[in-house]
Amino acid sequence: MHASGNIEPPFDPVWLTGVAAAVAEAENRVSPRLEDVYLERRLDLRVSARNGAPVVEECRSDGLAARWSVGNRDVLLARTGTSAEALHAVLAPYGRGLTLPERRPLPAAELDAPREWRRWAQELVTRTGEDALDLRLVERRSAVIRQGSWSAVETPPLVRARRVGKSASALLAVHDHPSLGEWLRELLAPPPARTWVPEPRSRLPVLFTAGTAGALLHELVGHLAESDLTARGLSPFAALGGAEVAPHGVTVIDDPGRQDLPGAFTVDDEGVQAGPIQLLSDGVLAGWLCDRRGGQLLNHPPGRGRRATWDRPPVARMSNLIMAPGTTRPQDLERDLENGLVVSRLSGATVDPTSGRVVIRIERGWEIRHGRRRRELGQLHVTGSALNLLANIDPAIGDDPQPEWRLGWCVKNGLPIATGSESPTILVRQLEVL
Repeated sequence: MHASGNIEPPFDPVWLTGVAAAVAEAENRVSPRLEDVYLERRLDLRVSARNGAPVVEECRSDGLAARWSVGNRDVLLARTGTSAEALHAVLAPYGRGLTLPERRPLPAAELDAPREWRRWAQELVTRTGEDALDLRLVERRSAVIRQGSWSAVETPPLVRARRVGKSASALLAVHDHPSLGEWLRELLAPPPARTWVPEPRSRLPVLFTAGTAGALLHELVGHLAESDLTARGLSPFAALGGAEVAPHGVTVIDDPGRQDLPGAFTVDDEGVQAGPIQLLSDGVLAGWLCDRRGGQLLNHPPGRGRRATWDRPPVARMSNLIMAPGTTRPQDLERDLENGLVVSRLSGATVDPTSGRVVIRIERGWEIRHGRRRRELGQLHVTGSALNLLANIDPAIGDDPQPEWRLGWCVKNGLPIATGSESPTILVRQLEVL
């Protein structure tokens, strides 16, 4: 069992230890076998403006689930609440003979906003103006019981900011990131008064400024390397392990240890210790993002089993995608473009794993001619094939890695989780305008 000394344990550690010992026998059965027990507490604190005054809305929730292996399928039994009674309800249907600790758990430390956050948020939404900004603080504390022990899952508190109205945009960041103020100012900056979009079906080189490529890599590399797609042969990467899929110099890792990025965690939601996984190594497809089941199918280490909420099973998901910087100055990449686009903000991207088609939603940027920025871009979509896009990344990579604050929640099968990314300036030689 383990929990770092940096934060309060998510639940009474003595009680967790007793529960872990009590359920160990059920984990050793052939069927039904207990895979794990997951307990979670959440705080969602929202601050917005109404009639010129700040309004605070607070939602606290908790729940737990037991995942059983019954024959050849998994059964998830979940309950709201984390009491001894709720625990008994998810263990009793298959846990014949289990004797849970009679000792009731001590109350856990209350989840609350970091010091001064409420006042800061109320002042900010008031200064910004009515209905212009919606701020949320999201925290969770959880624990996984498995194989006679328990692990605390530690994640940083996150700030979710959403600019509402006609020019809606969003931000997701660790609450105390030193660049948060700068990102908020950029989020709230008014859109350009006059914009331009290229002709549909135009094929143009696109330069993604530092950080912006994170959303692109999220779709091109992150989702396509997740084990649930790969093991079923549904990803274009499925048969390409060890193959060169991008130019030399393109190196991407998934790192939950980056505590300054929203996808950070110490232990995944299946109790596997966090660690970096290299996905691309100098352009070669080197690894997969696996939950425990996917790791068995692909013979690859697990550690990316993540749950959207306590009543959903863990699935293979990414954490923080980090692209290694190159040695090229970003201004040199821009100067060499004769006719193309420079993108400074994306509102998102999607990938169809079956076809490999990627659609990228551009929110801000410029037309570039003869190495100089000209007209500001309006919102538009560009597209391309995932494997072609990777192959068309210019090997001259910027030396300016930056976090991507615009990525927000990653939604897969309708379920959102927090992810992060960091990337330098990169050039994709050709994308098609939709």
